[in-house]
Amino acid sequence: MRGREHLEQTVDRIVIIRKLLREVNLDLKISALILALEKLQRIRRSKQAPLSFEDFEQCALVVEPGRMVLTADNTGLSATSGTQPIRMQAPLLLFLLLHHRDQYPVFEIIESFVGWIWKELTPFDFKKTKTGVTRCFTNTRFAANTLRGYGFLKYTQKEAFKTWELSLTGFLVAAEILDRRRRLKVVTELLPLGEKDNWDLSAEIRDASKGLSSYELVVDCLETICRRDSPAFRSFTPVLTKASDLLKEYWAVLCDASKSNQERRKVSLQVLNRLEREGIDDKFYEEFSRCVQINDALRRIFQNDA
Repeated sequence: MRGREHLEQTVDRIVIIRKLLREVNLDLKISALILALEKLQRIRRSKQAPLSFEDFEQCALVVEPGRMVLTADNTGLSATSGTQPIRMQAPLLLFLLLHHRDQYPVFEIIESFVGWIWKELTPFDFKKTKTGVTRCFTNTRFAANTLRGYGFLKYTQKEAFKTWELSLTGFLVAAEILDRRRRLKVVTELLPLGEKDNWDLSAEIRDASKGLSSYELVVDCLETICRRDSPAFRSFTPVLTKASDLLKEYWAVLCDASKSNQERRKVSLQVLNRLEREGIDDKFYEEFSRCVQINDALRRIFQNDA
């Protein structure tokens, strides 16, 4: 959009808000103008179909003093449905790893995550769907649903529909992806889909799981996010040793091309239920969370590498 400053100056000049018990700034004036235009649209009851979000985004927008000029693009460019949820899966795991102690409710997680990947999103990600929800918010929920379906997010009475928390396998895969992405300096990027992304679970997550195929590799992975000398690390080593065979079975299921998406999800959850019976319980997660060293220093490294 060319002439953004002219549009901001116009909104600031024509929208006056009085006696509101909060700070009145340009953002508030913009929201007031949007609501006023929506109200005008309802009052007019226009019989003509409104300009679609897709058509608007494919116009060149130039704002000059006193007028706004839209120039349509008639090249036949097709609109998209925004960023596919499968591309959000790995970045969402990383975001939850970095914020695993914050205990955000779901809406705040989505809002913060969208802000975190903002530079990677397209205008089509911000279209409001028929339900009134912004498309990238909906696609983030779809990404989380798939992660939960495979057991990367915990699903107990405490977490269900209230927050998203990583399970053991979620922690492990997120740590492995973090290490790989940090070395490639693509930490926050929404990577393009490849030939292997024809399942419902991202190929990046499946590839990361192959780096966790033995107990030794699991321990190496944990050492990238935990202090090895922590008492908590020693306390859950016996549990992980006992669970190592089940973890190998879980990683194998994720990459089993002979099964359908539905079958892979079903078997994955069965394996994770068995892990819980081996001692991967709330007490384990409390100790594990205290052991994880995702602090301000790591966040700064994360941002610098991005």
